[in-house]
Amino acid sequence: MTPTATRLHMRLDERYLWFHNQWFFKWHHIGAGSSADIDTFDGRQAHYGGIKFSGSPRNVYWWAIVRGTKKEVIEQFTWVEEAVRNYSPAVAIQAIDECAGALMSFVGKLRRAAIEKDRILRGDGINFPAEHDSGNWEDVSDQAIVKQAEALKAALFPPAPEAMPPAVKADATASAAPRAYQVALSFAGEQRAYVREVARHLVARGVAVFYDEFEATNLWGKDGVEYFHKVFTKDARHAVMFISEAYVAKKWTRHERRSALSRAISADDEYLLPVRFDDTPLPGIPDTLQYLRAADFSPAALTVKICEKLGIGAGSAKASDIAPPAAHATVGEVTFDYSAYNGGFLIGSGPFTFETKWSKASNERIHLYNDPPSIDGVAIAKGAGEIAAISDASAFDFTSRSRSPAVGEIAILRNSNGFYAAIQIVDIQDDTRDASQDSLTFRYVIQTDGTADFGRLQSTEASQSDAVSS
Repeated sequence: MTPTATRLHMRLDERYLWFHNQWFFKWHHIGAGSSADIDTFDGRQAHYGGIKFSGSPRNVYWWAIVRGTKKEVIEQFTWVEEAVRNYSPAVAIQAIDECAGALMSFVGKLRRAAIEKDRILRGDGINFPAEHDSGNWEDVSDQAIVKQAEALKAALFPPAPEAMPPAVKADATASAAPRAYQVALSFAGEQRAYVREVARHLVARGVAVFYDEFEATNLWGKDGVEYFHKVFTKDARHAVMFISEAYVAKKWTRHERRSALSRAISADDEYLLPVRFDDTPLPGIPDTLQYLRAADFSPAALTVKICEKLGIGAGSAKASDIAPPAAHATVGEVTFDYSAYNGGFLIGSGPFTFETKWSKASNERIHLYNDPPSIDGVAIAKGAGEIAAISDASAFDFTSRSRSPAVGEIAILRNSNGFYAAIQIVDIQDDTRDASQDSLTFRYVIQTDGTADFGRLQSTEASQSDAVSS
């Protein structure tokens, strides 16, 4: 056995004891009324890696155990990759195979322990029902672990094209399954400016794209290793890799690449779409895989090529079809050019999203519209000098399509989910009235508790505006 496999066995023994002592032992608190310290588990709901599980205690039990096991396998593969990186190919491949076997045994032990603990918890201390496995172990099955091992070997030591075995095709049902994203973008931070523009153009053309800045709120509090693995192995129809020297060198992009390769092994279409910034070799990607060069395409032009691959008629898109700037916090102050992006600026996220739309009036007033689909109505908070003084935003007049707040005045927006946002105009610059450019500065607060009372705001919330970036 290789030293890496030996060390992994020791690591897994420690992790099994952790699961046994920190999870299985404490599941006895289910329904007992006292708190069980398992990622804030209290017998009715649990937070784990940024995801909230709720329902019956037994459902919570199985969801959390399986998800914890899956996260453990992903993290151990990351450790294995670093451990074997400097080995010769033969030794590294042997170590990876041995480690895959160790992980399969580890998952099997956890699964048996989970089944037995479930049986005990369903008993009365004397009589116990038959064993029943209620977990969805598909992502940590032996086949799934072997696939991750093969992806790791391909990433570190890609075989010659003629030596590569035929790809195992996914079945028709799996290939036809809907994906959360049509495209996932994998890149190094050094190429962010280019990739950001690609992402914006894709969104403007109606493409469901995974790009980290667009997912900031969704990613907040989640385990990044697990979440990105899911995106690149399950959730995206295509992965666009922006290859560069920095992309190859960084640990995080290596993780994304390994996840994408584990999907590509069984993909029955062109899942990987490489875009090169330079000629740095990318381990795991065959030399025969065709690519595009970023230098040959502007972000908008590359978007057209991606849309063509997706079967989307991008040629009909307008130059103005691009996502507006955004501030996802619920409290903030922003400044932007209201003559750009069709006068759009997005605040909030999820159910608290408000697509604001503006147009020029003067350097003292500006027009605000209820045209965007997320906006149900607009009003002026007559007589209100500060947002916190508004106790009932629903009392104002929402019967007009547009309102024209002046500097210092407060506009009220109600979105399609029934939430309210208050926007106070701070400054208006008008390029037809001696200003160098059009710009609007406003501070805003989104009332997230479902009421129309902004007087309930805590003073600490206002301090969040310092952290908001437009």
